[in-house]
Amino acid sequence: MIKVENLIKRYVQDKAALDGISFEINEGEICGYIGVNGAGKSTTVKILTGAMNFDGGKAIVGDVDVEKNNLEVKKIIGYVPENANLFNSLTVTEYLEFTGTVHNLRKDVLNARINYFSELFDFAEILKYSIGNVSKGNKQKVLITSALIHNPKILFLDEPLNGLDANAIFTFQYVISELAKKGKTIFYCSHLLDTIEKISTKIIIIENGKIKMDSSTEELKSSKDFTSLENLFRNMNRGNESKIFRYEDIFD
Repeated sequence: MIKVENLIKRYVQDKAALDGISFEINEGEICGYIGVNGAGKSTTVKILTGAMNFDGGKAIVGDVDVEKNNLEVKKIIGYVPENANLFNSLTVTEYLEFTGTVHNLRKDVLNARINYFSELFDFAEILKYSIGNVSKGNKQKVLITSALIHNPKILFLDEPLNGLDANAIFTFQYVISELAKKGKTIFYCSHLLDTIEKISTKIIIIENGKIKMDSSTEELKSSKDFTSLENLFRNMNRGNESKIFRYEDIFD
């Protein structure tokens, strides 16, 4: 469970990156959290994962008050950040062993999970490679595995599909759906609206640090004028429409 009440974050005094947002995500829900660049998505994730302080309001992750005990939060969550700094000098196995050790996994359990996920996501052949020498897609698979390996109650995903091939994307989406069936709470930030629409059970749209929409996916799809999440998002952001490229305006 994730519960946010009147959450405020300011980077500069006169402008709020998060301007009193409130929402709740229950166990077993996959929440698609969407918005344009600068809307406040990554700020929200960093606060909820205990990586960033905030200026007002309340954030509860699981049963833990983030402000009072952000170290405890880190024990119960898995986190795939948009841009991760991995230990490039470590091998893939060494990195995953480090992650598992931090979460106090038994050696036999840890090894079994490393082997399982490396086969599932098809990176078993690079387990002995240094992370600095593997492709972007394989780094992303390692990062996802490190977030899943301790079987967290709550999963935070910030653009988790970066660099993944089609097969890995299909596998990942299936994993997320299965985790939700087991009661895991999943907070999913992405610009890939078709993916969000397929797998989410709840949609939250944030704009300029404020919640603009909070609805179950089922309710949203049953509304009279709904055609797709992409069209809905476009219609809600008509004031920020994408620019039109005309070849003749710039090229002879």
